[in-house]
Amino acid sequence: MRFINKNIRRAAGLIYAVIFLVIISTTVLLSYMNTTKSLKQELVYSNTALLHQIMEKTELIFHEVDKDALGLLQEPEIRTFVDGNYTSELERMQKHSELMKKLENLMNSNTQVHSIYSYSYGQKLYLSPNTSTEEAAFFDKSWRDTFDSFDGYFKWLGIRSIEDRMVPFPVSKQVLTLVRSYPTLSSPSFRKGALIINIDESMIYNLALNKDVRRLGQAFVIDKDGLVISHSNKNMLGENISARKEIDRIMSRSGEGNFTETVDDVPSLIFYASSGYTGWKYVSIIPSLQLDRELLAVRNWLLIISLFMFIAAIVAVFMVNAVTYRPFESFVRSINKQLNSRKNTGAERKNEELDGNLEAAEGLFDSFLLEHDSIQLQVRQNIPAMKWRLVSDMLMGYRTQYKDVKPSLDWLGIRLLPSHYIVLSAELDYKSRIPTKDLQLYSYALCNVAEELINTESYGMAVEMFDGRVVMIISFEQADPQSNMLRALSAADLIKTFVQEQFRKTVSIGIGRQYEELADLQKSYHEANEALQYRMLLGANQVISIEDIEDFNSQHFYRLFDLEEAVMNAVKAADAGSVYKQLELLFQRTLQENIPPKMLKQICLQLVHRALKIGSDIGLDVDLLTGGTAKLYEKVELAEDAVEIKRDITGFFTDLLERISEKRNARGSNETITRILEYISRHYMQSDLSMNRIADIFQLSVPYLSKIFKEHTESNFTDYLIQLRMNKAKQLLEEGNAKVVHIAEKVGYSNSHSFIRIFKKVTGLTPGEYREQFILERSKTNVHEDKEGHS
Repeated sequence: MRFINKNIRRAAGLIYAVIFLVIISTTVLLSYMNTTKSLKQELVYSNTALLHQIMEKTELIFHEVDKDALGLLQEPEIRTFVDGNYTSELERMQKHSELMKKLENLMNSNTQVHSIYSYSYGQKLYLSPNTSTEEAAFFDKSWRDTFDSFDGYFKWLGIRSIEDRMVPFPVSKQVLTLVRSYPTLSSPSFRKGALIINIDESMIYNLALNKDVRRLGQAFVIDKDGLVISHSNKNMLGENISARKEIDRIMSRSGEGNFTETVDDVPSLIFYASSGYTGWKYVSIIPSLQLDRELLAVRNWLLIISLFMFIAAIVAVFMVNAVTYRPFESFVRSINKQLNSRKNTGAERKNEELDGNLEAAEGLFDSFLLEHDSIQLQVRQNIPAMKWRLVSDMLMGYRTQYKDVKPSLDWLGIRLLPSHYIVLSAELDYKSRIPTKDLQLYSYALCNVAEELINTESYGMAVEMFDGRVVMIISFEQADPQSNMLRALSAADLIKTFVQEQFRKTVSIGIGRQYEELADLQKSYHEANEALQYRMLLGANQVISIEDIEDFNSQHFYRLFDLEEAVMNAVKAADAGSVYKQLELLFQRTLQENIPPKMLKQICLQLVHRALKIGSDIGLDVDLLTGGTAKLYEKVELAEDAVEIKRDITGFFTDLLERISEKRNARGSNETITRILEYISRHYMQSDLSMNRIADIFQLSVPYLSKIFKEHTESNFTDYLIQLRMNKAKQLLEEGNAKVVHIAEKVGYSNSHSFIRIFKKVTGLTPGEYREQFILERSKTNVHEDKEGHS
């Protein structure tokens, strides 16, 4: 006790100093670790978002150019140029001039467009805003090497160097090229022409990658073969860098992500994102030193703060000790006096010490139990997130070896066999009508139900992915694809029935094919999502297998193209009944022939675009139709089934036809147009009849004549004259046996070959075939009338 009396304040100060040192050091260390972790996550997130911003800004420009290209391809001048159907050299020059003007307008309206030209496969002719050039003499033919064998309808080519030799001072430019086929939906064997738009690579790079982006590191774009498409170092454009280690890793992955790799002997963080539109990869490489600067600053500030805290704590301890332990020392001295006056037995002192030790041990044991329960609770709460992460890595192809994921599967309690996998993708129908909180609850319940039903007969798991979608993985013991697919379909039906009975909701489920290895799991996952998209055509509450979906036949499109033309002809005639009939037939064909949902949406959007062109030609304000075309396009893109698309498209055409009828009723008559039409009907057989000649006769300017002619006939002069001549030719073919050469001359064609070609394009038959078909139908009619007369 004498030792305690002399050193109690000093001993207490040292003990408290050690305790504060441990507490402050531990606090600072944990704060640093937590701050470092959150800061690294924030840095990764911000750089990922920055790369997304680059990709979105770039592809916004691409989509705008593509939209303009689609609009231009609907113009009649493109069709006339590609087909080469001109009645005279004067008409050819006029049509070329009109198309060149439209090409120039498109180029001037978009500052990123370097050059634009149209190509006709049949004529082997290029047409640019400045000139018409034969293929052999044109400066740019390299685009065909990639596009001619491409099965799609459009393609963004990689970086190309072109030199326009058609201008006085040729300049070499690095460009990105969009090529779109004509017709807009056609396979290589049915293409008639193409529209080529070149975009200046440097302007795209400067717009998308501002100084803030380039300050952090380097960002660039590569295509699927590893060729550099856009880069700050222009010497690297067109260079193949697929052999670089970090690029090879990016090329082998899909989607987006990040990883650490040494680039040019510098540890760096690599970010990448894949474009679903062009197929290109957007890459950002940021040196780790750039990311570590903020972490070093945080560490230094924490060390300074901890030092000040420790000094303040020590000063406070010794100041408090001087006041606090003074009465305690007095108390101890008084106790010592009393102890010296009394003779306590050794047994009593031992019992008191034992009780004190037991109380301390009990308190320590209770704290251990509380800490253990807290750790278990944290682990249970993190299991769903860990399970989601593991399944996401397997579905995205990041973890492909079963032996590597087996320990994680066992720890999470997931039963999965090493082979024979099928992926199912389920989603509640009409989820946009379900409140967000309710959707989360339904998805959670669906996930639990699916996993329980799957594990009754097979081995597998279910996990919530995003936006209410649940993904299931089933593994089988036997390598029997047919039997395993039947078991997967049976499990899907059970899940669908359970949801309908218990939740009073419907769910649609897509099923991918069976694959043997875990590395191919992503293929089954993509197939399941693709099958699920067919819910739009087949309706809600469906189980759809990828094996049930037939490959789309390009010939189906041409049958649909006929229906599209029929709809447009009915719109021009303002025949509402015919429009609704053709739309109904169009949607019936899509269901019968398993047309992909994306194709159905594109056909519908093309119908809207062409119909708006008809409305615009007669002076309608197309932006007022159904709340604006942008809103209608968004509705079609986000539609969950074909019924919604059909309703929106039908509503659009109803509104359009009403406005067309109102416009025509309000238009009235025009005496000048009436006289012009009478003149054309009397002189259509003259081969030199043209708009310029009529303008001279009636003393009108050609632009004004073209405007009023189109407003009152809803057709341009050339189409009107061709239709009039063809109708007269049909009458002559039906009336007698005159030769085709003579009929051609009577309807205004000095060249019978041109007449035959135009007649077949309008009617689908040659003049001879048309006459034979008419005679056959007339004979059938006569036989039928004779039978009725005898009866």
